[in-house]
Parts: sequence; structure tokens; C-alpha cells
Amino acid sequence: MPLIFRSMTVDADKKPKTGSTGRTLGVRTDEIPVDDDGRVLPETGGMSVSPNWRALAPWRIPKRLSSKSPGACGKNADECWRHGSGAFEIGPVNAQLFLRPNDTSHGLVEPAHEMSIAEYRSALELTRDDWVIDED
Repeated sequence: MPLIFRSMTVDADKKPKTGSTGRTLGVRTDEIPVDDDGRVLPETGGMSVSPNWRALAPWRIPKRLSSKSPGACGKNADECWRHGSGAFEIGPVNAQLFLRPNDTSHGLVEPAHEMSIAEYRSALELTRDDWVIDED
């Protein structure tokens, strides 16, 4: 399982908040094409992640971390989260999801096979308990 990072808002239960924004555990419909039947396909897009939190876009890194990452200007309500432990290379995140890096500092968590957008979002949400805050 590849090591991935994402900046997300913390929910009341101290887990990543789920949703369909760039600051939640989920995916926006502009990040992956959805066909007329509400289906999504592998290798077409997905939830953005990075190999470490310092590789996130500056507007995704909480401003409070600017001493560790100059230029950080993200919302302080967000945390940097990690998931997995392996190399940042193409591979399964779980049975329903896989990582497809598109360069050394960014990748996409995509559906592993054709599924509905609702199934894809549910698969992302099922990883919720596996994310850990990591801002070191």
C-alpha cells in the first residue's frame, strides 16, 4: 500500500472529514469524468495526493506549518494526513482503489475498476479510519 499524503479538515471524531471538496476525504466531479450512467473508470482521474505533506500545493499546507514549509498558506483548520507505508508508485490502496502517480510530487487515488461515482466515493470514505495526522 503506497504512502500518500493529503491535507484535509478534521471532523468532530478526529478523523478526516468526508465530502466532495478539495479539503475533504473524497473527490470533486471535476477531478474525474463521470459518464451519463454515473460511472467512473480507472486511469481517468481521482483524488489528489502527494508522497509527503511538504509536496502538497502551498495553499493545501496549513499556514501554521510555514516554519517547516515556507510559503504554506492553507487553512489552519486542516491537518496533513498520511495513509499507507509503501513506495509512492502505482499500486493498490485497497481492493477498490489504486494510486497512479503522475509525477514525483503528485498522484491520484483512482477507482481500481469501473464503478459508480457513489461506489467510488464510498471506497474513498472506507479509508477514513486508516488516515493518521502527520506533520513532522
